[in-house]
Amino acid sequence: MLDLSSLNQMQLDAIREIGNIGAGHAATAISEMLGCVVEIDVPKAELVSIYELDSYYDDPSAGYAAVFASSDNDKPFNFMLLIKEADVSKIVGMLVAKQFGMQMDVSAMPSDMIESALGETGNILLGSFLNSVNGLLGLSSGITPPSVTHDTLGAILSFVSAMFGQHGDTALVTKTQLNVLPTEQGQSESIDANILMATEPDALEMLLSKLGVI
Repeated sequence: MLDLSSLNQMQLDAIREIGNIGAGHAATAISEMLGCVVEIDVPKAELVSIYELDSYYDDPSAGYAAVFASSDNDKPFNFMLLIKEADVSKIVGMLVAKQFGMQMDVSAMPSDMIESALGETGNILLGSFLNSVNGLLGLSSGITPPSVTHDTLGAILSFVSAMFGQHGDTALVTKTQLNVLPTEQGQSESIDANILMATEPDALEMLLSKLGVI
């Protein structure tokens, strides 16, 4: 099994490039879905202690919505879309306005409609990210149905820590921030959405082998 702690700079750079390409595809997809401009930050790929993962992204006590999905092959890539609870109503409202051509009070919407909108957002974003990975690696894997959860960031990331805890005390995580910038009457509003790719050692070894850096 690949030892995550042994990854060199070339291998981390290759993973960052995958994150960059995947984020570009995801940004294009959400831009088309919401009808607005989307910017991406330079992706990060870092080795993080699983004991520190819950504080890697933000305040562990902050409220977040998370959408989980994985590739459906035998060595899956695991993806998670993280959106601050404060931004959930913004992105759901934008999606409803784009699809139905009308503004809605998200606070008055049924919870299952909000969850469905979040699931659709995650499915499109994470599916686009996975498709770019498939294209680079010559794979044809699909994505599992997304699942949505709401909790503190620390509680959400404890799931990732538990997954990596089966393979050691170090996790390789990518962090890609999408900034959704809708403009209406000269005003803009930023929504931060982070995509996390948490890759298990077997899947990572396959990825690096196909990229020719292992």
